Amino acid sequence: MIIKMSKIEMVGPKDQLMDVLELLRNKGVFHPDAEVKGYVHSEDEARIRGLLLNEEAVGEKIFFDKLRIKIIELLNCLPEVPSRTVYLHPIPIIDVLQELVEKHLETCREWQQQCHALRENMDALGRYLRFWSVLEPMVREVNGDSGLKFFGVTIRSVAEIDLLRKALETQTRGRCRLSTENMDDGTIVGLITTDPEMENSLRQLLSAERVPELALPEEFANLPFWEKSSALKRQLEEVSARLSVIERKQQEFSRHWLPIYRRTLDWLEERLALYQATASAYETRQCFVIHGWMASGDVAELRRELNSAFSGKVLTHELEIHQEELDRVPVIMHNPLYFKPFELFARILPLPKYSSYDPTPFLGIFFPLLFGMILGDIGYGLILGLIAALLIYFFPQRNNLCDGAKILGVSAAYATIFGILYGELFGDLGHHLFNLQPIWVERSQAIVPLICFALSVGTAHVLFGLGLGIRYDVKRKRHREALVKAINLLVIFIIGFSLIGTLVPHPWSVTMPLLATLLLLVPILILAGGLLAPLELLKNFGNIISYMRIMAIGLCSVLLADVANRLGGMTGNVIAGFLVAGVLHFFNLLLGVFSPTVHALRLHYVEFFSKFLEFGGRRFEPLSKKPK
Repeated sequence: MIIKMSKIEMVGPKDQLMDVLELLRNKGVFHPDAEVKGYVHSEDEARIRGLLLNEEAVGEKIFFDKLRIKIIELLNCLPEVPSRTVYLHPIPIIDVLQELVEKHLETCREWQQQCHALRENMDALGRYLRFWSVLEPMVREVNGDSGLKFFGVTIRSVAEIDLLRKALETQTRGRCRLSTENMDDGTIVGLITTDPEMENSLRQLLSAERVPELALPEEFANLPFWEKSSALKRQLEEVSARLSVIERKQQEFSRHWLPIYRRTLDWLEERLALYQATASAYETRQCFVIHGWMASGDVAELRRELNSAFSGKVLTHELEIHQEELDRVPVIMHNPLYFKPFELFARILPLPKYSSYDPTPFLGIFFPLLFGMILGDIGYGLILGLIAALLIYFFPQRNNLCDGAKILGVSAAYATIFGILYGELFGDLGHHLFNLQPIWVERSQAIVPLICFALSVGTAHVLFGLGLGIRYDVKRKRHREALVKAINLLVIFIIGFSLIGTLVPHPWSVTMPLLATLLLLVPILILAGGLLAPLELLKNFGNIISYMRIMAIGLCSVLLADVANRLGGMTGNVIAGFLVAGVLHFFNLLLGVFSPTVHALRLHYVEFFSKFLEFGGRRFEPLSKKPK
């Protein structure tokens, strides 16, 4: 349901504004409204103006904002480490922190730059080392004193190996050797061995063929080929050791200073939020004025706390909510325990306006009912109920999943009840095993009664929606819209009553007044709603016919269950029959969850809610502390 709201005006001395705002933030129940119109009489609007902070407050705000930016930058430079909780109030040391944060930020920036450079160096050395580690076994096969030249290259694909080998043999007239090996990442590396005389021409060939040669940093360039891998390992260990030293310094710094700076940042953000909240306050020569909204049930407690904290100097008044202000009232929705899980479906829709209805209770009442009408099987209902219970038991902390499981559990209960009425236990299996008989109707044999039942449900649901729409339009003083909906309701009722007469004959003297009333209502409908009003009436009849899906989808479900049982019985083997029937029942159960859910929601969202719900509500956003 939508909580009743109150329009509030608070008045108090200007020097206590920040303390009042802090109390309101701690309570988290007041939604400020910066719009003055509607709160102040037109003759008094000239006496109040938007609150302007004095020079001291502006200077303090700028100081806090700059300090906040620096602390955020400092925290971004520090690693996350387990830290203690600090209860220190920042005000006594705020000036000291302003000086310290500059020095700490400079030191942390330097550490961060050094770590970044060292990590990049380690990545590069790691890439070189992986390459040369693959080439090293190839080099060992060659005599180190032979005077031969070595080239390490990267080859793009296997197809290029033979092409490169032929080009090398042609260029050097067979005075070179190409050995290849695959790396762990799929890269192909090659080692080219050749005479010193062929070095320059070989480099030209590699450049022409676009075969990249691995170029090491200068400090490794003059080392013998077979020593490069060892040198890379030593260099990598040295860089890693330097990085570890800096990281230890960062962690030690974080353990000491991180809790203090986090506590200071939280306090700064809360303080700056109070300054931001002053934008919704106004002032006279001596007082501040704050307007806003809150739940009516919280007004008395807030008034007591303000009187206690400020010795009665801050006054709280409840103002009248005018008709034209209803769309500005923020919306809070709160539902009892049974309806609470159905907010999961209500959140799919936009927020309703304050003067409209909360869709949650209607979903809680009618969704499981429609779900049960469609599925209507004892076996399926019990299985879904067990699944819902397991989900609630094993995932109590996952709110959305838990709410969905609760909805499933309630819907499964209705499916079981309607399964008893239909006499269905996994289709007709209950009839064959336990001689289960329907209490009400057997769906597979009663098509016409089910059509009448679905249309009756649709008519009742749509008429109920129109009735709620009439009530809402009257409440909003939209009498023309209310009249159109009332005529729609009467026309549907008259036509429905006349159709009943085709099934249950009654005297013509009763039917004639109904038809005469119908002929009279149609012109009134056009006069009240315009030329498109009859189309809206036809749309309502289309909505009612749409409820035929209750019969159609339910009939498909029971027929598929019967097919599963018959195919299982045709196998001639108990195990095979159980498997065949079980697989088909499993798919039918999946469809039995998906289809009733989708279509029951559609009947609510399109056919039912369109008659009375008005969306576009304003979300309740109170002054509150940042969640930890």
